[in-house]
Order: sequence, then structure tokens, then C-alpha cells
Amino acid sequence: MDTTEDAVTAQLRRLIVDGTLAPGQRLTVAALSARLGAGATPVRAALKLLEGEGLVEAEANRGAWVRALTPQDIRNIYRLRAAVLGVLMPDVVRHVTEADLDALDALEARFEALAEAGDGAGAMAVNQDFHRTLLAAARNRDAAAVMNRSWALVEALRLRLGFGPGRLARSVESHRALLGALRRRDATGATDLAIASSDNAMADLLALALASPGSARARKPVG
Repeated sequence: MDTTEDAVTAQLRRLIVDGTLAPGQRLTVAALSARLGAGATPVRAALKLLEGEGLVEAEANRGAWVRALTPQDIRNIYRLRAAVLGVLMPDVVRHVTEADLDALDALEARFEALAEAGDGAGAMAVNQDFHRTLLAAARNRDAAAVMNRSWALVEALRLRLGFGPGRLARSVESHRALLGALRRRDATGATDLAIASSDNAMADLLALALASPGSARARKPVG
């Protein structure tokens, strides 16, 4: 069962990810406590945790606000993700089981159905499950945690910016190719495919961010 701190963190994370609390918006303990019906202590703890996830920025004597991601931030996030994939994927290939592969096949089937239906939010949620299941097979919790911490940032970007033309279809093709490499136990091929997919996601988000009217927003609190 969630503790109060866990529940408050989850609620606040969702408000940021779905855009209810907009990039650059100031976050005060008093206002959030009233909004979430929670005490100041769990709200402060939630803000600290979400600062660690990159969703919140804070400075002494200035308070906290929702992080507004710049194109350079997007590049940095995905460069880190690519580096971690380079560490994890050879171990995924080494340790992945047939049961793992069957679970990944099932998730991929769900992803494809949602992508074909044009359900971007649903496809994104299943895509996260696919990658968490994939990377758990590496048996490297510390490296996998780095990837997991950035999912909320990626989700927030996708919910705000959407997907570029053909992006979901390309993701389907990438997943299928990756699953094929895993079944062949092709560590080099699987690693190259995973990194290429991450790089393509970065390029798609960058194109959308640069075309967005809010792309030049300064990273400072407002409101």
C-alpha cells in the first residue's frame, strides 16, 4: 500500500506529466498541500524526489517550479539513454529467457494494436512496459534505474508534443527487428538497434520541440 509520501509523489508527477502543471509554473508547498489535500512534509519530500527525476527545478531562495525542457535538455536526456543502452543491451542478450521473449512479444502485439488505432498515449504506456521488461533482463538494477528515471520526462514531452508523422509505425518496425536480434542472440545487432531507436525518438522529439511555439520558453518560474 502506498505511503502518504508515495501517493503525493504519484499525484504530483501525474499533474506535471499530463501538463496540468505547465512548464515553468511555480510550485509552492502551501498551494500543493491545499490542492492535493496533503501535509507540507510529504509535499516537500515529493518535490525533492521529482527534482531527482528531472521534472522539477529548485533553487535556494527562489523556490521550485516545473522544469521547462529545452532542445539541448532533450539531446542530453537521449545521449544519456543511448549510453546506458550500450551498457545494458549486451547483458540483456546474455540473460534474456524464452519467457522474457514471450512477454515482450505479447507487449509488442499490444503496442502494435494501439499504434494502428492511433492511440498515442496508450501506445506510449505499453512502450514503457516493453522497455522496462526488456531492460530488467540485463540484471543491472542501477543502470536500468537511470533509464526508468527519465521515462516521466519522455512521457511529459510526448503528451505535450505528440508524435511526428510515421513515428509509431517506425517504432513497430524497430521493436520487431530488436526482437528478432534477441531471439538470434545477436548482441551487437540488438545494441545497435536499441540505440538507433533511441536516437530516432530523440530526432522526432527535437523536430516537434523546435516547431512548438513554446520551444524558446526560458527556464524560470512563472505565475
